[in-house]
Amino acid sequence: MSCGGCVNAIKNAILRVDESANVEVNLPTKTVTVRTDHSEEDIIQAMSNAGYKPMVGTLD
Repeated sequence: MSCGGCVNAIKNAILRVDESANVEVNLPTKTVTVRTDHSEEDIIQAMSNAGYKPMVGTLD
């Protein structure tokens, strides 16, 4: 993830799965925070299909 195009691609991929998801992308830290009712697997698959390799963590 290196540019605004990447940010848009990731957001669009996730929003295709869940149009009401809250997606926050931080380009400098290369992190994406997603709040959704869909499964983690759905979001991982969407990002993978868009050409990215997501790593999963949780917010405390």
